[in-house]
Amino acid sequence: MTSQELKDFAKNVVGVDAIGIAPIERFVTAPEYMNPKTVFPEAKSVIVFARRILRGCYRGIEQGTHWPSYQVFAYSGLTKLVHQANYRIGRFIEDHGYMSVACPPAATLKEAGPRGPVPEGGKYPRDVNVSLRIAAVMAGLGEMGWSKVLLTPEFGPRQRLGLILTDAELEPDPIQIDRICDRCKLCVKDCPANAIDKEKCNTFHAGGVTWQCNDLKLGKCKLTHFGLNRNTSPHFVKAFPGIYLPMEEQGITWVEGWNFGHSLFNAVPTWKAFSAYPIAICGARGCIISCMNHLEKRKRIGNIFRRDFTNEKPWRIPEKPPAYHDDHHGFVYDPENPDSRPGSVKSDWY
Repeated sequence: MTSQELKDFAKNVVGVDAIGIAPIERFVTAPEYMNPKTVFPEAKSVIVFARRILRGCYRGIEQGTHWPSYQVFAYSGLTKLVHQANYRIGRFIEDHGYMSVACPPAATLKEAGPRGPVPEGGKYPRDVNVSLRIAAVMAGLGEMGWSKVLLTPEFGPRQRLGLILTDAELEPDPIQIDRICDRCKLCVKDCPANAIDKEKCNTFHAGGVTWQCNDLKLGKCKLTHFGLNRNTSPHFVKAFPGIYLPMEEQGITWVEGWNFGHSLFNAVPTWKAFSAYPIAICGARGCIISCMNHLEKRKRIGNIFRRDFTNEKPWRIPEKPPAYHDDHHGFVYDPENPDSRPGSVKSDWY
C-alpha cells in the first residue's frame, strides 16, 4: 500500500475532499496526553482527512431564519459522515495488513487535559486527546488561521476533520503554512463572544515549523457556541428573556461553559427540537463566516463562488433584557393587564 493508493481510495471511492499524511516523528515534542504515540505506540504515520462544510449551511444563521441546516449538514451530521469515512479508509488500510486506529472528533472535545494524576508504573495517562487541527498542520493539510480554526487551500475554514493512526510507513506530505491567513482579523471584529484576542497569541513549535494563533478565550467561545449568548441566540432569549449574561464580563472556563450549556439545554424547546444534546448555535459567525467571506473575496482559496456570501454587517440582538424586576415584580405576566394574561393575543409579557 502506497500513500498515493491510499489517497486515491480516500478521494475517489470514499469521497473525502482532502487528505494528508505526517510521519510520527513530527509529533515527538507533543505532550503525552496529546501524543498519537500514546494512543498507538507502534504508529508510523498519522493520516488526516477533511470533508467540506457546504457553504450554504451558513445562510440560515447569517439571515437569522434557519438554524437546522448548520447543525445537520455542517456539524453533527457531517461528523457522522467523517466517522463513516474513517471506517472505510480504516478497512482499506487493514485489508493491506496494517493496523488502523481511528481518533474521531469526539475524542478532542475536552480541552482540560487529562483527568487525575498520571498513573504510576509507566502506564499511559487517561483521556488522551490528539488535536486534529495540529495534526492537520503536521500532515500538510493546511494552516491555523489567527482564529485558531484550520484553513485549507481549497475551502478556507470550511471543513470537518478525521484522523487515523497506522503502523504503515507512508510517504509524508510537506508542511505548508503562512499561505492563506493574511491576519485581517475580521474574525476578531465579528466574533459575537469577543473570544478571539486581537493581539495576544499562542506560539506552536512542531514538526520543525513555528506558527501563531490568537489566545482564544475558550469559556466565552463555548458559551456562545452552545447558544448562551443573547447577542446571537434568539432561542435562549425567548426561553430566558430576563437573564443578562454579557460575554465581555464572563470569566468562565471551557469546562464550566460546557457544563452550563448541558444543564440548560433541555430548558430551551428549540434546541431540543434540533438535537438530543447541545449543539452549535453560534454559526461560527466570526471564525468561519467572516473568514470565509474575506478569503473568497481576495481569492486566497480555491473554492470560489459566483456571488459573495454576504456584504451585510452581522445582525445582533440587544444584550440587555428589555424588562427588569422593578417592571415585572417576578411575574411571568402582568396580572393587572388583561392583554398579558396567558391565552391572550399579547401573552408574551416581554
